[in-house]
Amino acid sequence: MPSLATAPSAVVPRETPTTPGHEQRGRPRASRAEVLATLAVVVVVAGGLVLRFWTRSDLWFDEALSVDVARLPLGELRGALAHDGHPPLYYVLLHLWMRVFGEGDLAVRSLSGLFAVAALPLAWRLGDRLGGRSAAVASLVVLASSPFAIRYATEARMYTLVMLLVLVGALALRRALAEAAGRWLVVVAVTSGLLLLTHYWSFYLLGATALLLA
Repeated sequence: MPSLATAPSAVVPRETPTTPGHEQRGRPRASRAEVLATLAVVVVVAGGLVLRFWTRSDLWFDEALSVDVARLPLGELRGALAHDGHPPLYYVLLHLWMRVFGEGDLAVRSLSGLFAVAALPLAWRLGDRLGGRSAAVASLVVLASSPFAIRYATEARMYTLVMLLVLVGALALRRALAEAAGRWLVVVAVTSGLLLLTHYWSFYLLGATALLLA
């Protein structure tokens, strides 16, 4: 029998040279819709960040009251808060903020804007914990573009601090339930106390949460 080397049907496979572009062509490329969706998210979030510090109006009555209270010595805050009807935490923070950045309209409102910006990555994180990446993107976009969130970010009031603390508490509570770790229960307790020192309506949130847990 003829040897394999001399057989007419013998085929010796030839190595196909690989080029740098060959491997790249094998990789999946992002579709045009995915690219446009990513750009839309970036634009919305960037716009939300800018709008959280952009306002041309003067301070309205409640904001002016916040500044009047916060400029007092810390020892006199308690008596002054009887006219505003809110707990002292935000005013203490605003007092310290004003000592560094002044009492201009943009300066006093920027503290609320800072709290609002800090809430965005926490919204992403909470959405990711609840429903994965899609929920994370949705949470980020909704909070970044929310007219109420943007408005409160430009007011010298305590509402964005409440938003921030609620997100911190929600994340800590989920970790505490999932891991049964005492340190997360401490975070939940501290956050709950800070909420009560920020706005009295937090009693309703904490009460409803306690009922659900029970």
